[in-house]
Amino acid sequence: MSSFTMGFRHVRGPEHRRDKRLPLPIFTVMVDGQEADTVNWSLGGLLIGNYDGHLLVEMPVEIAIKIKDESAEFSMKINAKVVRNDRTKKLLAVKFDELSPAIYDFFERGFNRRFQRAKASTR
Repeated sequence: MSSFTMGFRHVRGPEHRRDKRLPLPIFTVMVDGQEADTVNWSLGGLLIGNYDGHLLVEMPVEIAIKIKDESAEFSMKINAKVVRNDRTKKLLAVKFDELSPAIYDFFERGFNRRFQRAKASTR
């Protein structure tokens, strides 16, 4: 099985990080009682936009996640830790406690749906 998440290269130029950031697909998350969308994500964590909360660095947080614009309920819960809370830019960065096979499969399904829709719209 080929992996979209393992084969993607760069979002904005070369990066020196273990997990490359990906802009798509966009995920909707529920964090700290707020619904927001991802700015980018990787197999190591998420950058969440429009977050206006008070979580502090190293605080544990549970994130419910789904693929944006799908009618389904939040289908996955992920345990993470806060890496950065930029209250000026309303950005929350979190890293996953661990990348379980279920989380990896969820991201793969998101990629597959995104690219299937893109192919269908070009036909």
